[in-house]
Amino acid sequence: MSRYFETVNFWVENLLDSTENYTIESNEKGKYVDITINVAKEDMGKVIGKNGRIITSLRVLISSLAKKEKKVVKIEVKEQ
Repeated sequence: MSRYFETVNFWVENLLDSTENYTIESNEKGKYVDITINVAKEDMGKVIGKNGRIITSLRVLISSLAKKEKKVVKIEVKEQ
């Protein structure tokens, strides 16, 4: 597991009430890392936030970590 996966998992785990309502998938190919967060429909708003502020902040945080290692991380949120 990459540190990006662990960081995203930590934040999503603390945002949601139940840890059973989501899964996170990570796919790393060279310098590109794709992270997909699958959440239940009722928890989608908790992850995205008002006007997308929470997911945007998470993307900025992960991007700043990835720049040090010259990697590109894409975070996507999907409904389970």
